[in-house]
Amino acid sequence: MMLGPTLRFRMIFLFCAVIGAFLAGTYCVVGAILTKDVRASFDNNLRDIATLVAAQVDSRSGGRTISGLRLAHQFIERVDEHGNVLEQSAPLRNLNLSVGPLSSVRLPELRTLQCKIGEVRVAIQPITLKELPEWVIVAEPITHVDEFKADLREKAFGLWTISLLLTTMIAAWYVGRSLAPIVSLNKHAALLTQRITGTHAENLEMRLPVHNPNDELGQLATNFNALFSRLDAVVCQLRQFVSDAAHELRTPLSVLRGEAQFLLSQRRSVEEYQDTLKTIDGELMVMVQIIEGLFTLSMADAGQLKLMQENLQLDEVLEEACGIATPLARRKGIHLERTDWVEILLRGDQVLLRQVFLILLENAIKYSVSGTRIKVGIAMKNGCPEVSVQDEGSGISPEHLPNIFRRFYRAAPQTGDEPRSGGLGLAIAEAIMHAHGGKVSCVSELSKGSTFVLVFPEDRVQVFEDSPTLAEA
Repeated sequence: MMLGPTLRFRMIFLFCAVIGAFLAGTYCVVGAILTKDVRASFDNNLRDIATLVAAQVDSRSGGRTISGLRLAHQFIERVDEHGNVLEQSAPLRNLNLSVGPLSSVRLPELRTLQCKIGEVRVAIQPITLKELPEWVIVAEPITHVDEFKADLREKAFGLWTISLLLTTMIAAWYVGRSLAPIVSLNKHAALLTQRITGTHAENLEMRLPVHNPNDELGQLATNFNALFSRLDAVVCQLRQFVSDAAHELRTPLSVLRGEAQFLLSQRRSVEEYQDTLKTIDGELMVMVQIIEGLFTLSMADAGQLKLMQENLQLDEVLEEACGIATPLARRKGIHLERTDWVEILLRGDQVLLRQVFLILLENAIKYSVSGTRIKVGIAMKNGCPEVSVQDEGSGISPEHLPNIFRRFYRAAPQTGDEPRSGGLGLAIAEAIMHAHGGKVSCVSELSKGSTFVLVFPEDRVQVFEDSPTLAEA
């Protein structure tokens, strides 16, 4: 397959071609002007000499004044109206310079004639003597003009060649420097492809050098640096996600396989079958939660988490979630309390919002001890609805707090008497809140508990009444 010229070559070639054509045109125009000026100066010089000689001949009333002249480059002769030579300077003798009849020439005139030494330029100057009209002819070979033109062409060509070489060198340097970000971008894109496919080291530097952040290429490099950083984060997150998902699914699958092998190893009693099936059912529920959570998060990552946009009573959805969580709290001896309760009409997805509330409530119950309280509140602050869930549990240490919304991240070890979860709850809650245009945050202190706050946007929100109540579930 034949490859075309590179962008660098095309840019250098175009740049040099344009500059070369411009310089060639400039030199041609300048050369033509200089040649014209030299020719005009040459003609003016001949005309001045002819005028001067004619004046001398006229003043001396036809005395023989021409034969004694000795000029370096000019030849002079005096002729009658028929072109017959009356007198000529020594260099012009035997030159056979024929100008023809001159009876019609009444004004100074310039001609170019051919003779045995080549082309000569002739200035014809009429003079009037007492006897008969005569003419003074001053002739000079135009070899000097031709030599000047040839020398000018040679020097112009040499200067054009040097200028073109310098232009090529400058163009190669400038184009190479200008295309350096693109070359580096191409290299980094190839390295990024290798990194994504796992064929390159992990500690690959993915930033492009930015020489001038204000020009187009600098802005391109800056934007691609941001893109590379984002892609790098996504690749790392994807690998970590796959690793964590495989780790989380390995445990229930191992339990399922172990229980199945236990049942198949020998005949068991009905009670043993029932206990084993309960264990299997629990592990299947964990797997179902993990798979559903992964599906929800994948839809959120793709921006395809569909919301049922409907007008709902946010306080009623929260009340429903508290009613679902109340039996779990009672079994553990924990009291649910409602504080700062107001009625709020909100446009959103009722099922997904109830899921967010249940995630926060179940986490609060899981990490609280018997005899403590969980305060649930809903209020309007700065025009935005806020839902808070505050527990009196063990709290979260500062080093874990920034990571609690990461997938499969657990700030506290799993205890044996609690049902295992998939470790995706807070990540799902954050994704659902982002889909609603809201945000979730956490404030925690060790040994004193944690407070999770959901803040919704003020769009399409109406507060019906503000009547705080306190009730124990």
